[in-house]
Amino acid sequence: MSGRTRHLLDDELSIVGDLLEQPARNVATIVADFTFDRHGKYRRGAVFARSLRDAGIAAYRFDTEGGGLAGRSADWAPDPWGFMASQVDRARAAVTREHPQGARHLLIGVGIGGVTTVLSATRTPPDALVLISADLLQDVRFVVNGVAGVRRGEQLLPSRVFRSRERLRPRDLLAELKIPVLCVNGGLDPRFELAENNLSTHGAEVAAVLDVADPLQTNRATARTAEIIRDWAAGLSTLPDNS
Repeated sequence: MSGRTRHLLDDELSIVGDLLEQPARNVATIVADFTFDRHGKYRRGAVFARSLRDAGIAAYRFDTEGGGLAGRSADWAPDPWGFMASQVDRARAAVTREHPQGARHLLIGVGIGGVTTVLSATRTPPDALVLISADLLQDVRFVVNGVAGVRRGEQLLPSRVFRSRERLRPRDLLAELKIPVLCVNGGLDPRFELAENNLSTHGAEVAAVLDVADPLQTNRATARTAEIIRDWAAGLSTLPDNS
């Protein structure tokens, strides 16, 4: 499906939209995996956005301060995860301004980005929520003091990022949401072989992309993930009345 690209700026947020030629019935704001950027794990962020567009969903992706390429120079807030969630709020608001009427707004969180996705959704619920390869672990403890490097030192995180994360209970928050939720996992991901990581017990529908550990691992899997999201969104109730 042909389309066009739109670039939005909201202070330090840079948002890239892959849009349809016609008005979209479904619009997605994509929250990248926390330890990556809007280009995504395997560099397939753009592939995923365009796969969604090809499936009839306008897709917007962005970088949060501290995530991905911003990780080396981030001015970390006292509440890092709350601050990142507020940036998700801002990106969603910018997308909503582009599509003020007649569209269903999906919020999609990838990997660890699913945590800030759920935090944002609890404050201002989207029409529907999608989590990709996100187990939303809680009751976690990190052995980190001072500064820790991830992605081979590309991203430097002060210990308060880990202390802040330890206090979050994203699965409990997910269970409190009153909106449709879809979790898309890789069929070969060992994390989701454990019953405790089955988020259907927290109110979500669960789908698997077979033959891969990560739904965005290959171009083919990425396209299949977009198709699963499209088909699921098509089965939801009627579009919201935003008039």
